[in-house]
Amino acid sequence: MARIGLLVLTKPTKLERILPAINQHVNSTLYVQLYPGRRRLQSLPSSSETVLNVQHHGPAVISIYSQATAVCHNLDVRVLLAGIKDPFISTIQTRKQIEVVIFDCLFHKDEVDNFLKSCLLNATQTCHVVTLNHPPHGNNVVSGMAESFSIDGILPNKEFKMYENVVVGGTFDRLHTGHKILLSEAVLRCTRKLTVGVTDTSMLKYKLLWELIEPCSDRMCLLEDFLQDIDPGLQYDIVPIYDPLGPTREDPNFQMIVVSTETYKGGLKVNECRCQNNLPILDIHTVDILEAVSERTCDEEEDKISSSNNRMRLLGTRLRVPEARPLLSRKPYVIGLTGNIASGKSSVGEHLRNLGAGLLNCDILAHGVYTKGQTCYESIVQHFGKEILDDDEEINRKALGAIVFKNKEQLDKLNGLVWPVLLDRVKGQIKALFEAGHQIVVMEAAVLLQAGWDKHVHEIWACIIPPEEAVKRLQERNNLTESDARARIAALPSNTELVAKAHVVVSTYWSATYTQKQVAKAWKALQLYLTDNAKL
Repeated sequence: MARIGLLVLTKPTKLERILPAINQHVNSTLYVQLYPGRRRLQSLPSSSETVLNVQHHGPAVISIYSQATAVCHNLDVRVLLAGIKDPFISTIQTRKQIEVVIFDCLFHKDEVDNFLKSCLLNATQTCHVVTLNHPPHGNNVVSGMAESFSIDGILPNKEFKMYENVVVGGTFDRLHTGHKILLSEAVLRCTRKLTVGVTDTSMLKYKLLWELIEPCSDRMCLLEDFLQDIDPGLQYDIVPIYDPLGPTREDPNFQMIVVSTETYKGGLKVNECRCQNNLPILDIHTVDILEAVSERTCDEEEDKISSSNNRMRLLGTRLRVPEARPLLSRKPYVIGLTGNIASGKSSVGEHLRNLGAGLLNCDILAHGVYTKGQTCYESIVQHFGKEILDDDEEINRKALGAIVFKNKEQLDKLNGLVWPVLLDRVKGQIKALFEAGHQIVVMEAAVLLQAGWDKHVHEIWACIIPPEEAVKRLQERNNLTESDARARIAALPSNTELVAKAHVVVSTYWSATYTQKQVAKAWKALQLYLTDNAKL
């Protein structure tokens, strides 16, 4: 099977029939080249001919993306647009090397050879050809180059214009089909320069699971790669934006803005601002949001193709390969389970225990460290005073917490007294669980990262929920004021810091059933990883 393939599509109406077979030949990136009978004319196309060509063939792009996404879930599908905008372009330049060319009908051998040698500029030497259709009865060979091109049920927009300068904006997190359609609509209507505003991370905190959104610089690089692939003939200006209007508030050269139905009001706001700044208003092209073309993986997902759904599907998956731990014994395999207070770590730990892991709760172990007669007891009382003791002269952790969670210096002092002693107990518990037969041990610790204990585990699983939800849970669970709850949360790493270190992320924000599904998915992936790793 090839990683990179090119589908030469003479008739989009065939696409639904041939897509299942494509999965058998390509497993990474699928380029799609519309090939609707190219004319070999001496003259260049006029601007009106270009508009008509894009207007006629452009709607097929949405149909191709929609159908391909429904069947080829794991493929990065990219519809090449340069040939649609200029039907006299005879070469295909892709950024990735083509390993297999797939035709939807049979061509003459000399046509195929000419295509591979003259038209396809970036193919491997071993690039092979696959034909997914057979000639009809009574005809030995069908020349797909001469087939007529039509799209059943799709009518071109009667009012179609192309512009020199087009602008579009968005988050563009992990490019999905909706993004590709939005960008393709912008590219098809642009003749010179396309400006793409990419929402900077500082503007994203209202989005679901925003901590899983890729860094702005990464998203910009992926955009550049995609756009240069689908139409290398345009000039692209990809810029980060720090407010909803971005460069549209001041650039006089923009002529049209491309928006989705969800962001149409944003387009109106852009024009309102431009009017105030004495700039020409922009034509607005609206792209419909694509409904989900495959079944939702859970009831919590949206009924549309969205980045939020994609981020939810990342929960319970392995985001990165664990780093080597040469100084750490391979057995037992230790998972560091961490997360902010009230994030639901304990419920996740219990799910893992039910799946067969050994579980130790560092917070519970810490309780023993504070008790009278233990090593830390005298040191803590000596530093914080007898005011933190209850009637039985035991340390009142609530009173102690009221001090340290409002004073970082005091918190650091307490941690310096407790953490070394607690780590020794944790190591002893891990050994005991292994001797009891547990090959995998989960070490649940809210302070895993701050204490530097991440080097004592093989990988990190982080449990996150929105901060506002954490405040609400903490107030209800611990009967704290809002300010006290926020102080406790602020003393721990943010969700962003946790995600940056985590190999697996789960969230208990939704139902207990959904949490359990995430943990089961992560556990299954862990078993596969450990099995593969054992073979090395």
